[in-house]
Amino acid sequence: MEPKGPSATAAPPAASEGVSFRRDVGLFMAVMIGIGAMMGPGIFALPSEVAASVGPLGIVAYLAMGILTLFTALNYGELGAALPVAGGGYSFTSRTLPRPVAFLTGWFFWIGNTLACALYAVIFALTIQAYFWPGVSVLAVIVATTVVFTVTNLRGQAEALKVITVMNVVELVVLIGVGVLGAFQVEPANLEPFAPMGWGPLIPTMGFIYISYVGFDLITVAGEEIVEPAKNIPRAILITLGVGMAIYVLLLWVMMGVVPYDELAGTSTPFVYVADVLFGPWGRWAGVIATIMASLSAFSVTLGASSRVLFALGRDGHVPGVLARLHPKYRTPHVALVLCAGLVTVLGALGVVRFLAAASSFGYLIAIGIVNYAAIAMRRRMPALLRPFQVMLYPLTPILGIITCWFFVPTLDPLSLGLGVALTGVGCVLYLAQPENRAQLGGLPSYVRRLRLRIRAFWRPDMQVLIIGGGKHGGSIADRLVAEDEFRLIFRSSQYQITFVEEDEARCKELQHLYNAPVFHGDGTKEEVLQQVHPENIDVAIAASSDDDRNAIAALQAKRLGIERVIAIVRDPHYAPLLKDAGIECISQPYATAAMVENVLDRPGVAELFEIESGAATLMEIVVPDNARVVGKRIADIEMPSECVVAAVIRAGTFVVPRGRTEILADDRVVLVGTSAAVREGHGAFTREG
Repeated sequence: MEPKGPSATAAPPAASEGVSFRRDVGLFMAVMIGIGAMMGPGIFALPSEVAASVGPLGIVAYLAMGILTLFTALNYGELGAALPVAGGGYSFTSRTLPRPVAFLTGWFFWIGNTLACALYAVIFALTIQAYFWPGVSVLAVIVATTVVFTVTNLRGQAEALKVITVMNVVELVVLIGVGVLGAFQVEPANLEPFAPMGWGPLIPTMGFIYISYVGFDLITVAGEEIVEPAKNIPRAILITLGVGMAIYVLLLWVMMGVVPYDELAGTSTPFVYVADVLFGPWGRWAGVIATIMASLSAFSVTLGASSRVLFALGRDGHVPGVLARLHPKYRTPHVALVLCAGLVTVLGALGVVRFLAAASSFGYLIAIGIVNYAAIAMRRRMPALLRPFQVMLYPLTPILGIITCWFFVPTLDPLSLGLGVALTGVGCVLYLAQPENRAQLGGLPSYVRRLRLRIRAFWRPDMQVLIIGGGKHGGSIADRLVAEDEFRLIFRSSQYQITFVEEDEARCKELQHLYNAPVFHGDGTKEEVLQQVHPENIDVAIAASSDDDRNAIAALQAKRLGIERVIAIVRDPHYAPLLKDAGIECISQPYATAAMVENVLDRPGVAELFEIESGAATLMEIVVPDNARVVGKRIADIEMPSECVVAAVIRAGTFVVPRGRTEILADDRVVLVGTSAAVREGHGAFTREG
């Protein structure tokens, strides 16, 4: 990764109604957010399941999962540094992806955080019941815990993090102490055989432990509260992942090496069990305390994250706006926080640990996969946005981040998949309950149609196009050929790969910057220059300079070098017979040259029907100006030549079949068909001021 960005910047949107969070979370506190969530109860409970599934091979599972998670961490670093806003992953998608997709992302995150929070509360309550107070009610412990941490979160992330930091320090001291001291008592014999169940269960086990690496993403949820987010968010994310992965691998190696894997698989509290074996009663109680600290720390962090995601959903109108209110004194989302706390209490009272864990895993995997794609969407939709932290190997890194999330979803057990689908359905119902959201779905058929067209485009052949002359005509032709709007996707016959030959050195640099295409500096009429572009690989050559003589010579040279299809742009119609005899297509009309070339390439059947190269007829596309006299008129009421008709109307990206009653609006793209003279007259009718 390398810190860089364009000179132009785009400031991220502020919170609604001019309110904002207090920035008082530094790098250390930001790391504590990630560590508090990542070093949750998973490390204290999951190793027994891992031992039962793959034995000592679980060490590799944790190491490999950490390495794969790095792709997602890097993408989060770029997104968080560029868009340091509350809501984290949801806020990233809301600014880069369609509204329904953004809502689903936030919904998955909110459900994942809320259910994980309830899970941590249950684990904490069960630990208290098992080791300290056998007769206590689990529900009473959950209620008391929820009240305490609701109050600390209400006072702000910094207030909550003071408590979290103390718990994290205690937890980390115990974890690192057991890992380091236990390393001296590892028995190599316990690690053999290293893969007693074979390598087959490795992938499902990696999917099962993915929840252990969820945590660094919560750093971005508090993006509006972190000091110097451009620097601190990426650093905190990478530090959290690095520390977490090192501790996981060390502890798994110690656990598997201190006791046989089958013995470890037989306990529900593997960390406490190993600490007891290593250090006796002191180790056991240290393990119990660390488990409590981990449960409470993760509970506090996920409760805060859940309320902030719900705040972001309310701020953007997906749920009632009352949830987007901030406390007048503490500037925290108090309404959302209280609602989340109530739901955590209700879900925790059920005590269904397996269901809570399954729903959390499903939600996180789907949501984080979408966020990885948002890293691609951000670069495409916000090219001027300053990116202080930028991942290398783009777009490979975001793509690998997507794969490493969604690849593991099918490996989850069917019960968790069914629960995830059910929760998704609940989210869709809530989304559609908002009238404005239903109105937004009115454009869904358009999205589906565009997606279908873009998928179809992957199966279209690539056509290598050589443009000789990168001036006005050449640039206009390139603009038309690289455009990907719906009209062109419907009629386009190929995907175009463009190469330029241009004599002006300054213009060469402009072309390279504009089109990211190969540009050859030289005289396109010279054989030695055209040889350099490997004419045997060129499908179409277009001589498009502003000089008829040079275009004729360049076209003849290209044809002589074996390029099968050559087009020449000339103003003087006397060139047409000469070029036609040489097998060169000639476009002699000085108007709409770029559209003419596109017609010849993309709609060859129409071109042949109307004999475009001889000027008998043509297609022309017109953008209707705001002040045109045809605005507001029906097609039947527009005076047009009898030999010119409206073939299509493209309106806001939608293809409209033209009929006599169709009303023309400003910015409509109207396609005319007819004789050359009639089309020219029709062009005037549609562009003449009212």
